[in-house]
Amino acid sequence: MGKNYLIIGATSGIGETCVHRLATDSDHLLLVGRNKDRLEAIEQKYAGKATIIPICYDLTDLDHIETIFNECTENKIKLDGMVYSAGLDGTWPIKVNNTKHMVQMMTVNCFAFVETARKFYSTRISKEASSIIAISSTASLMPDVGMSSYSASKAALNSYVKTMAKEFIRRKIRVNAILPGAVCTPMAKEKENLLTSVSSTGKRFSSAADHVQQLGLIPSDIIAAYVEFLLSDQSYYTTGELITIGAGRVY
Repeated sequence: MGKNYLIIGATSGIGETCVHRLATDSDHLLLVGRNKDRLEAIEQKYAGKATIIPICYDLTDLDHIETIFNECTENKIKLDGMVYSAGLDGTWPIKVNNTKHMVQMMTVNCFAFVETARKFYSTRISKEASSIIAISSTASLMPDVGMSSYSASKAALNSYVKTMAKEFIRRKIRVNAILPGAVCTPMAKEKENLLTSVSSTGKRFSSAADHVQQLGLIPSDIIAAYVEFLLSDQSYYTTGELITIGAGRVY
């Protein structure tokens, strides 16, 4: 029997790759994103593999976040897992910090995760021994120039994951975070030259092993494979973990 999953941030990057990986063996996939056209395209792409339920929502609106779960209550769907892959990226030095942008980043990267996980915890929404996975970042462990707001938002996310794992254990709900380095997504591609250099073999390695990813950009399917494991029953004894995938970067 297939499972029911909620994927937040499902229209691009790691979230969309998770949809691809989970669609075949799922009954229902509730997909949250801001782009209505992308949601509809994904729904059509995976029609016949799983019942896709697109949910168009802007995560900066924390006050009405319960509407994401309306489909669960109306259709009596209980979730086996939630993947929080939504996030904002951005770099700016502290001396030109924009408070509005800082708050927006913290809202999407951290606060909205807490609110969706809080709703997920309800017995009306989720099954016992279900799983919550947050996509964090290695930037939470090693802040860099211009990345103070991004790194802080992901570090805060990590703290909530640790606390949530202790509180949600009452329902045997596992809560974990995956901390990737730079992943091969359209957003990261723009920064690839800053992260890696091209060797004569065509593989991407760094000449500054202490600063960049020696193994290059991480394919998003690798991260999705970790997500799939953490959603599965095989990860029953794994909770409160921050799983780092650094591709050779030393922390």
